[in-house]
Amino acid sequence: MKHSKVYPFIQMESQIFSIVEISELIISFYKILTVKNSDFKRINIISERKMKFPTVDVYEINAIQILAENILNYNIGDIRKVDKVSNPDINYKRTERGGIHIGIETKNKSDTLISLTFSFYKKRCAIGSIVTNEICFDTFEKAKDFLEAANSVFCVDYSAIRILEPSLNELVFEYKAPLGWITYFSNGYEVSIPNDLNDVEYEYTEKGKYLILTKENISTDLDKLELNKNKLIELMKQVDVKSPTYSRNYTPPMQH
Repeated sequence: MKHSKVYPFIQMESQIFSIVEISELIISFYKILTVKNSDFKRINIISERKMKFPTVDVYEINAIQILAENILNYNIGDIRKVDKVSNPDINYKRTERGGIHIGIETKNKSDTLISLTFSFYKKRCAIGSIVTNEICFDTFEKAKDFLEAANSVFCVDYSAIRILEPSLNELVFEYKAPLGWITYFSNGYEVSIPNDLNDVEYEYTEKGKYLILTKENISTDLDKLELNKNKLIELMKQVDVKSPTYSRNYTPPMQH
């Protein structure tokens, strides 16, 4: 398997969900992904713990129940230890003490297509990538479809198909929401993202906007990737100038 040069990250609005509600959201997300790629129909739970049903068909009648039981099994040790709840069920909600996590893998034949981590905390919910196959986002359309699927199911605050480049990641760490090949910001995002940045295409939706670096495929073309990486850096500098709160190091001016 060739690893992709791009990967997804999705940050959601702060919400508290029960385990079964999380399961329902995840199943809905994968069902939408299957419309364009049937590989997403079967999902595998990533866990060292023994799972009764480690593989779930998202179209099974009881898929939500099966996944919820897997999520509970994965998190039950931490719930018992930290929350002091002996026998939680799938309707259990965690609040201040911890989050609910699950790792899910999708395969393309015998290869991993993408492995995702789902984390739900009271103050932060997110979806991140563990492993992404090169074929997962080898066109602009696949990358955009993935973000749109997430936006249609979850209350997304910010999401991006980011470029996987250590030197770039170090450089952009100072920014709250690093831009990517495609980046989405909700209308309520904490930073006011300008609508007049140079060298980027905008697409507006009812709930937010997409910033599109290019509609060319950059994930498998190293020359295009390098060119757009530099363009990305300049774009983030523009955002920082126009919206200083975009920087993690922003210090509010002193009040006189």
